[in-house]
Amino acid sequence: MFYKFNNMAGRIAAATQQAAFRPEGVLPLAQTEAPPLIFAQPVKTAGADVQVYGGKAPMVKNKVPEMQQIFQKPSSTLLYVKRGGLDTIMYRGTMGLVLVGVVYAIFGLFQAMRPKQNEGE
Repeated sequence: MFYKFNNMAGRIAAATQQAAFRPEGVLPLAQTEAPPLIFAQPVKTAGADVQVYGGKAPMVKNKVPEMQQIFQKPSSTLLYVKRGGLDTIMYRGTMGLVLVGVVYAIFGLFQAMRPKQNEGE
């Protein structure tokens, strides 16, 4: 015996094997064409094709190709300090703020753990 869910009644009802395993019925096999490959076209490099809107050149220069050249150069420096001193300062400042936040969170946890003492006693 086979069963399927009846949407109208909201219950399980008896059904044939074909209806139980394919509730929408047997559909004929439709022959479809394969979609075109997405990556079949050649890849454009960043900034190679600047679109001009309204006859004006863009007001901001595209820095992506320059940054790609800087970050893709093989060197022994770490990725987050490749551009020099300002990156080093920003990295160390961020890590310092993270450390202060972790210490403050641990301090808050210890304050919440300890019971409060009444001043009147």
